[in-house]
Amino acid sequence: MADVQHAFQSWLNQRYSGQFHRQLLLIQGPKDWTRQQAASLLSHSGAGQALWIGDEPDQVSCRDYRRQLGNEWDTVVYDLFAGVSASALVALSGTVRRGGLMLLLCPAQQELVHFIDPKAGQKNSFGWPVGPSQFCRWLLDRVSQSRQVAVFTPEAFRGYHYQADEPSAMPGPCASPEQELAVQGIVKVAKGHRHRPLVITADRGRGKSSALGIAAAQLIRDNARNIVITAPHPDAVAQAFTQAAKLLPEANQSKDRLQTAHGELRFVPVDVLLREAQPADVLLVDEAAAIPAPLLKKLLGRYSRVVFASTIHGYEGSGRGFEIRFKPYLQAQRPGWQQLHLSTPLRWSPGDCLEALWFDALLMRDAPETLASQPFTALKLHWYSGPQLASQPSLLHKVFDLLVNAHYQTSPDDLQRILDAPDIQVVTLQQEQHLLAAMLVQTEGTQRLADLANPISLGQRRVQGHLLAQNLSAYLCEPTLASLSYLRIVRIAVKDSLRRLGLGRQMLRQLTTEATHRGYDALGSSFGASPDLLAFWQHSEFMPVRLGHKQDAASGEHSLLVLKALSSKAQIWQCALTSYFYDEYPYLLATYFKQLDASLALSLLKGNRQDVTLSARYQRQLQAFSVGTQPLDNVLQALRCLLISRVKLPACMDTQLAMRYLLQGWDIGSVCQEAGLSGKKQLVARLRSWVKARLDATP
Repeated sequence: MADVQHAFQSWLNQRYSGQFHRQLLLIQGPKDWTRQQAASLLSHSGAGQALWIGDEPDQVSCRDYRRQLGNEWDTVVYDLFAGVSASALVALSGTVRRGGLMLLLCPAQQELVHFIDPKAGQKNSFGWPVGPSQFCRWLLDRVSQSRQVAVFTPEAFRGYHYQADEPSAMPGPCASPEQELAVQGIVKVAKGHRHRPLVITADRGRGKSSALGIAAAQLIRDNARNIVITAPHPDAVAQAFTQAAKLLPEANQSKDRLQTAHGELRFVPVDVLLREAQPADVLLVDEAAAIPAPLLKKLLGRYSRVVFASTIHGYEGSGRGFEIRFKPYLQAQRPGWQQLHLSTPLRWSPGDCLEALWFDALLMRDAPETLASQPFTALKLHWYSGPQLASQPSLLHKVFDLLVNAHYQTSPDDLQRILDAPDIQVVTLQQEQHLLAAMLVQTEGTQRLADLANPISLGQRRVQGHLLAQNLSAYLCEPTLASLSYLRIVRIAVKDSLRRLGLGRQMLRQLTTEATHRGYDALGSSFGASPDLLAFWQHSEFMPVRLGHKQDAASGEHSLLVLKALSSKAQIWQCALTSYFYDEYPYLLATYFKQLDASLALSLLKGNRQDVTLSARYQRQLQAFSVGTQPLDNVLQALRCLLISRVKLPACMDTQLAMRYLLQGWDIGSVCQEAGLSGKKQLVARLRSWVKARLDATP
């Protein structure tokens, strides 16, 4: 033991006396021993400023890791014995300064087969057993095999040094030529031609947020009065404010504002920007990859000078999803847009060991591409549990890569859930060995909720997980709905090059058959509603059963629950749910759904299978209105009935205009402003033409 301790101290002393890359130090052994070694290391003069993620009163819980993202530390200690979060591991590694250490305290290798994440009970769905963490075992197997990781156990020490180059100094506030180009690009957006947005992409630690702050300070000195910065969380812009404050020492600074006599930098949340008119000489959007593409599109339409900064490998969202979902829209709407990519790390040296380790360990690099042949034949569904995927690392990498590319919110925590959650499975669509598509599915309801079905239905109890089962039960106040067996489709992802070829729908058809054979009562899903997504699910015979009254914080859209009954008892309840939904939906359009996209509002109306007839009296009123002998105010109810009864006819722009005015309760001024009309006279003329066309068409 003395020899082991001596070898470790020798390595540590040498490290603190030189210029080396950041590294991970794995301290494995009994819990108390690992914590003693970490405490001893922090007492070393070279340890510098330290952050300890753990469960003691003077430590930071892993749940609060986001609050540390604006800080930098010489040493970060992460205690796995206190709880595991894959996203926290990645995020906190980015707070380690150049030349620093990240310590990971964990059980010995032979004990990992029995190690249970102490936070698992807070993450697992109610009623499912908590077992040993497959994720921790899988992760530490990968980490401990890397020569770039130092491993310290009571029995042995292994560690190597990796020399790093001294950073080269630059004149002025910028730390690299790339960052200087980024600052110049931001200033050009603010001062140059309108509608020429800039996109800055980078991995973490490349100085993109600092570039936003440096450029903001420069613009304020040049009398740019209003600079607005936004991001998914206020913490994400801390570095931008820090850099701007350094260059504007005379500024008055508060939590979300930096103000001088020449101008100001303000943080404004995304939802506020979209809800209220905010004056801005330029809008800076940081961590754009973690903001839903529909919201980015709205920001682009509302502000004429916009800079989007996006992390490619994020712990909250994927920049690769940003590439796929948003850049094509930019090209179509703003062909003069520009792009800059920052590749040189500033917080650490090029070739950094710690960054490379986490990229590899948590599958944050692109998986090898394999191409399937067309036409698609012999396509099969394969079902995998977490342990089964852990034993097939190549397939796991390809599946996770698919999910990252398909959804902006896929994070390292999703990888942890795939491996650890017993109620989650991955269903793949494969052509022989070629992966074409994948779904993340979750079992909900069942007899696990039987004892709590009544209080759940009355809204008196809410348990972890079981989103569909609990929402639908409470919606109708029906206990039976809580204990049906649901298979919820959490994510569905098709390889980018194979999208819009019908593979997603084919996968759902096969899933319907196999889920029926496995005894599920219903398939379902919950997603941020949009016209395209609604059409996809409706085409596969999933029925809308509930629309959330509030906009979802993650997607910026209303969450829509869809259901496809598989059993006879589920069919009865699906009829009850859809009937209740369509009974209340038209009446909620003028309140909760007043700002709902008009085309989406119409698409939801089309799903109503209950026919609405237009009475003879209403037809006479509408005929008179269409030729100008009845005023608008006299035929409002007849117009509403016409819209609903003819909603399945092909929609046009005037149908959306009618939806806004007749069912969503917009005032005439707002309707005219959105439709580009001069006033009520022009609105009435458009409605008269629309009525005539609808009356002449076959319903």
